[in-house]
Amino acid sequence: MLEELSEFAYDLLWTWQPRIEALFRTIDPELWKSTRENPVLLLNQLGEEGLQKACEREEVRKAFDGAKAARREYYDRNPRFMDAHAPLAVAYFSLEFGLTECLPIYSGGLGVLAGDHLKATSDLGLPLVAVGLLYKQGFGRQDIDASGRQFEVYSENRGDELPVRKVEGLEVEAPIGARNVKIAVWRAQVGRVPLFLLDTDLEANPLDLRSITDRLYVPEPDRRLRQEIVLGIGGVRALRALGIDSGVFHLNEGHSFLCAIERIRELRASRQMTLEEARLVARAGIVFTTHTPIAAGSDYFDAGLVWDQLGPYLTQVGISFDRFMDLGRQRPGDPRERLCTTYAALRLADQSVGVSRLHGAVSRRLWKDAWKGLPENQVPIGSVTNGVHMPTWVAPEIADLLTRFVGPDWWDLDPADGRWHAVYEIPTAELWAIHGELKGKLLELTLERAEHPHELDLNALTIGFGRRFAPYKRANLLLRDRPRLTRLLRNSRRPVQILFAGKSHPADQPGKEIVAGIVGLAREEPRVVFLKDYDITLARHLVHGADVWLNNPRRFLEASGTSGMKAAANGALNVSILDGWWDEAYRPELGWAIPSGTTLDRQDVDDVAEAEGLYRLLEREVVPAFYDRDEAGVPLRWVEMMKASIRNVVTQFAARRMVIDYFNAAYAPGARRVEQLRLLPDWGG
Repeated sequence: MLEELSEFAYDLLWTWQPRIEALFRTIDPELWKSTRENPVLLLNQLGEEGLQKACEREEVRKAFDGAKAARREYYDRNPRFMDAHAPLAVAYFSLEFGLTECLPIYSGGLGVLAGDHLKATSDLGLPLVAVGLLYKQGFGRQDIDASGRQFEVYSENRGDELPVRKVEGLEVEAPIGARNVKIAVWRAQVGRVPLFLLDTDLEANPLDLRSITDRLYVPEPDRRLRQEIVLGIGGVRALRALGIDSGVFHLNEGHSFLCAIERIRELRASRQMTLEEARLVARAGIVFTTHTPIAAGSDYFDAGLVWDQLGPYLTQVGISFDRFMDLGRQRPGDPRERLCTTYAALRLADQSVGVSRLHGAVSRRLWKDAWKGLPENQVPIGSVTNGVHMPTWVAPEIADLLTRFVGPDWWDLDPADGRWHAVYEIPTAELWAIHGELKGKLLELTLERAEHPHELDLNALTIGFGRRFAPYKRANLLLRDRPRLTRLLRNSRRPVQILFAGKSHPADQPGKEIVAGIVGLAREEPRVVFLKDYDITLARHLVHGADVWLNNPRRFLEASGTSGMKAAANGALNVSILDGWWDEAYRPELGWAIPSGTTLDRQDVDDVAEAEGLYRLLEREVVPAFYDRDEAGVPLRWVEMMKASIRNVVTQFAARRMVIDYFNAAYAPGARRVEQLRLLPDWGG
């Protein structure tokens, strides 16, 4: 039994299988909570004697049987792609992965998306491996000082306390200038998908190289480029050392663009190829997802830094320095330009996509110069709209409803499956009661985390806002007219309360000013709370319990916005700018669209107009709809909208659908092209 407990802990299947998670919670509820829901740390702290004693309890034995059954059922399924026999495994590269709070190797949405991609891939049985970095300190936890300003707290991650295992006897090297950095490899198991995490914190490395994998998103360009060398070049070499013969590489954002260059190098080393031939062969298997909707969101590196860090390596590849720099320049041949990782990835990839239909169009306009002279409507950037992993983000209580009314495999049904109509048969009063339970849990967590007294009411309209506090996301849009906001909050008959959560990047001073403004409001208004240290656990409670999910970015600047999908899948109604996913999802029965006449070049004008539209929407439509109740106190129209939201979003905006789209549009065509090239008579690799 003790050995099986260890296997449960190291298989991250527990992060989306409630019966497995319940086993650890049942063993020691208080210790589970104090270890930040870390099963490896929980087992370590209890020790063999404590575990044996716990396993004697009847409730633990029952939970253990339930966990075994859940795991058996999962792995006994014959998922969609298990018999696909794809000729080559897909290698998915990302600088961050958000899988669980106790594996802090993520910052926010990009990482959580990557984690959801792996989970959905496991559900589907797609042959995929993933590569990232194992950070010693991660992104840093958020704290708030007496003046309301954000500061970061870093704690050290210990590999033996995380749900990862070191790949013993395996080290690879990557070039840093004239030196090589040694890289250890750790493995996290995400259901059927292995995630390999690279680690430079080795005694054999000098201090400046040992610290490459210390923190996520370091602001210094030289340290950032070193991380991208380890991820891109070291990642490909780690896969080869592991015997994994991936030919299709999915680059999740431009941070891993160097894996395409390493692919060129290894092709040239194994075949008698010209640089151009190797580039074309490598390109056949490169898939690139761009997330940033603004050019400034990419990484940029000066020519001198690139020369210092990559000069000798580029000689090995056989590519001239100027040719390499031109891959990342808007205007190739201009020596004044820095290397932009997004331009480089676009030029190295055969398939490039944005993360929503609107973002695809924005990306074609933003990056059209990567294909000089090509009309914007012919720029080869498509789109695969993001999705979220429903078994992870749908509350167990809502999942139980879907199991009863739709079917036990609700999470694995196609959107057109007729069983989905049964969502509308869920009793209105029952759905509303379950939502009340989830909202109560959210308010309990708020009591634990709030730094100041507040007057939150289970029956009040609760607006949730949770995301990165970048200026363009406008967390402070509702603060533009404080008297009007105050009237909404303090209405005695129809009160509104707002829960804010989110972090600013450590180097983003304007973002930190927004945090300070929200904290200041929360310290003055008892119906406003700022919940510090936004993480996966807090995000889950917010999307489960909020009545309304607010998202008001400047239009065209929100690439996707997956938090709104998570909330909508639990029945929260979105109030959002028509941007990212909401631009293609919005229908009046699902939520509300904030009026927007975006100009972009007159942002203050936009902010005033859209704040006015938001206030009017809340006052005239959202608040009245929430408080329009029947004799039993149930808002009938509101709950019908909740049902429509669940039915449409769970099916259309699931990571399952997203991965299938990637398979059909990119993975399978890329694998076929690479396999055809491998079958050429002179193939030597």
